Amino acid sequence: MRILYSLFISLLLISACQSPKKEGVAIINLAALAALPLDTPIDQLAKDGEFIEVNLPAEARIDQLSQKDLSLLKAAAYRFYGHVKLVNNRYQVDIKEGREINVEDDVVQAYIKALGETNNLADSLQREGQDIKLPEITDAYRNTLLK
Repeated sequence: MRILYSLFISLLLISACQSPKKEGVAIINLAALAALPLDTPIDQLAKDGEFIEVNLPAEARIDQLSQKDLSLLKAAAYRFYGHVKLVNNRYQVDIKEGREINVEDDVVQAYIKALGETNNLADSLQREGQDIKLPEITDAYRNTLLK
């Protein structure tokens, strides 16, 4: 299972590196986001309906964010990944806009784009004969974002 998550993280990182910096590479690096601890848990922010507004500079890096901004991004990721399913080894998102989950639309669009690029990369590797199995986004994995 750990190998599958490592593959998923690698795919997200590769797709993030292919995105222009102005689109917030830092936002879509889920591995780095989950790895950075918070001073206080964000369960309530992530799970209630309060609007999450994330205003970050275009060149923002995750490791340079304040605890407040990191908390907002983690809460947004938690909400977003609750709407992602793995179907036939492809990630499908059942929302189209940030307002559907009360999150800044730019953040949601960055996540949607990253998952699309991950799907495309996995498809191209499969066409080359590699057996790629993308991991599901489980509640246990999402819960790592709350800490």
